[in-house]
Amino acid sequence: MLAELTVIERVALLIVGLCLLSGCNRGDSSTPRLQGSSATNSSAIPAPDSTKDASGLNRCALLTDPEVRDAIGPHDAGTNDVTNEWGVQSCRWIPNSSQKNGASSEWIEVALFFKETEPWAREQAEGGPVKGFVDGARYDPSYGVLWFNCAHSRFCVVKAHIASPEPRREQVARQLAELVEKRLR
Repeated sequence: MLAELTVIERVALLIVGLCLLSGCNRGDSSTPRLQGSSATNSSAIPAPDSTKDASGLNRCALLTDPEVRDAIGPHDAGTNDVTNEWGVQSCRWIPNSSQKNGASSEWIEVALFFKETEPWAREQAEGGPVKGFVDGARYDPSYGVLWFNCAHSRFCVVKAHIASPEPRREQVARQLAELVEKRLR
């Protein structure tokens, strides 16, 4: 029966299974340091297993609090959640409640796609080529999304859903994508 399922159906089953196993936990309130990261948060502790993928990668540790703060100001902890645009393959940061007027219309989201969903993600990548970054990088100014190759032939995306006009939004997406790509090398 599993062989008859499409890739998307398999991913959906995987996400449901992960959610059931983890109790649908949201990301923790700290930003753990990556090996080789320049994070200066001395209180960083390892994230719970629900924020890590099978390889042990914590997507919410791909950016530090100061890096996200430079983009969207004071913010809540990053969350690795099925409600994110790219589900548990991503981490999303939103401005904290003291900065929000109702629902937040700004956020930063970083995704490192699972091997099984990379072909689908590559098909979704739209936008123009990004010069001076990794080969094949594409930026879509309509949504502030920068798609790029990362992590030893893996595929990533950074979405800078911020109120700033172009070219600031593209600068933020590119700066964050460069940090993510560097940390995943």
